[in-house]
Amino acid sequence: MNAGPDEAHFSCPFCNSHEIDRLYLAALRIDSCACLSCGARWDEDAESGTFRGRGSRSSILAPRDR
Repeated sequence: MNAGPDEAHFSCPFCNSHEIDRLYLAALRIDSCACLSCGARWDEDAESGTFRGRGSRSSILAPRDR
């Protein structure tokens, strides 16, 4: 089953899990995301859901603990 555009926006692009932790950064209009299932981190455009890059533990946008 293929995910629609809205459904894909709310799932992890790496494992397709819906267990996503999001931090909205209003000044940049970006969601800084972390998957609770596989641990992946990424940033996406808050309005369109477009992938903006892979985050790291030391991301300037949203520093994360280990």
